[in-house]
Amino acid sequence: MATAVILIMLSALSDNSYAEDSAPIVVRYPASDSNPYYYKRVKYFVEILELALSKSDHKYELQKITLPFMNESRSKTNITANLYEVHWLNAQPFLDEDLQPIRIPLCKGLTGWRILFIRPESQNEFLSIEGLNDLRQYTAGHGNDWPDAARYSSLHLPQKLSGSWRGLFYMLKQNRIDYLSRSALEIYDEEDAFPELNLKVESHLVVHYPAAYYFYVKKTNHKLAADIQVGLERAIADGSFNKIFNRYFSEKIKRLDLENRHQIQIVAPEDENLIADKKAHPTYWYTGKSE
Repeated sequence: MATAVILIMLSALSDNSYAEDSAPIVVRYPASDSNPYYYKRVKYFVEILELALSKSDHKYELQKITLPFMNESRSKTNITANLYEVHWLNAQPFLDEDLQPIRIPLCKGLTGWRILFIRPESQNEFLSIEGLNDLRQYTAGHGNDWPDAARYSSLHLPQKLSGSWRGLFYMLKQNRIDYLSRSALEIYDEEDAFPELNLKVESHLVVHYPAAYYFYVKKTNHKLAADIQVGLERAIADGSFNKIFNRYFSEKIKRLDLENRHQIQIVAPEDENLIADKKAHPTYWYTGKSE
């Protein structure tokens, strides 16, 4: 009788141990539903995160934390305070102080391929722009906390800043700025957002600089960082990463005809790490050539 009781207890302990081992690890991420055009991008990043974790060697469960849209500095603070475990962020050197980037570009670096919004009557002028000095004759519009603003400031490129994403489009319409620089992956979505303004996607130029969205985790969260890294590498190798990427973005890239646009290259000292990343794994990055 005593032997039977012991066996039952051992069996129960074994079952509990198995349940604990098989329980998924909860990973929280922030998302805002307030801007439908940004939310399209959120859906992409979440899908890539789900894919990467599904290809790791551990079981994960994603949990959405609904928060207002925030900049990289605020998200860095939130991750270090354990409000959530992971976020996709526009890579900048200051993030590396307290966070661990998984250095695989989630959008293949296409956030650094910038297409311009202009007023339709400005197109002929922009056809004559060939380099950085020509671009200095025109004033850009940027958000106060956008990485583009710091880049333009360091290169002495004219710009006006605004705290309102929506307000920038109206500044362009009202001749207060000459162009808005937007990534190749978002410009058509934003064109659809403001049909009443009759703004034009400029047809001649692409301003190119090193940029990437990386997943970031707390610096001490080595297990999650390693699992995301391994999962992304496996997804790239088996083609599942490209399958999602192409579903979201291939038609936009084709429509923009990036390969045949005139490129203006902008490189700043803070791009050193991104340039090194691209040299280390060039196949992770969009090159503008037929691929």
